[in-house]
Amino acid sequence: MKPTHLAVFAATALAVAVCSTGCGNNDQDHSAHATSTTAVPTSSSTSTTADPASSSTAPSTPSAEIVEDVNCGPVTDAGGGTRTVIAVGGTAGRVGCTEAITVATKYVTTISNTDAQTVDGWQCNAQPDPATPSSCSKDGLVIALRAN
Repeated sequence: MKPTHLAVFAATALAVAVCSTGCGNNDQDHSAHATSTTAVPTSSSTSTTADPASSSTAPSTPSAEIVEDVNCGPVTDAGGGTRTVIAVGGTAGRVGCTEAITVATKYVTTISNTDAQTVDGWQCNAQPDPATPSSCSKDGLVIALRAN
């Protein structure tokens, strides 16, 4: 008896859901709805057809959408100097400031006999550029440490 009640309840719930989306007291002309419903599959199939053709142009699309750099603020290095942490924007996106500050702080406060370090999976090293003497990179993302 309980399975019967469950089946009746499920059928009733389905009927209510269908009627609430398809039924109503709207007296407006519904002819536009049929056209838009027909247009959706057409544009969907056009989109599906266009995807294989656009796969050759897909790499150029992300490069056009380079995000801007963000100044995440200063960190103090082991020698007491201040560096500005920049989350560099690129085709791979941009690292968040929380992670950039965390990685930069660990890198600049670690005293090491080499300029190259791995910090939380980021490859950090000195750069020949006096304006940005250090940077860290991971998966196409870059954290720049600019001199102040």
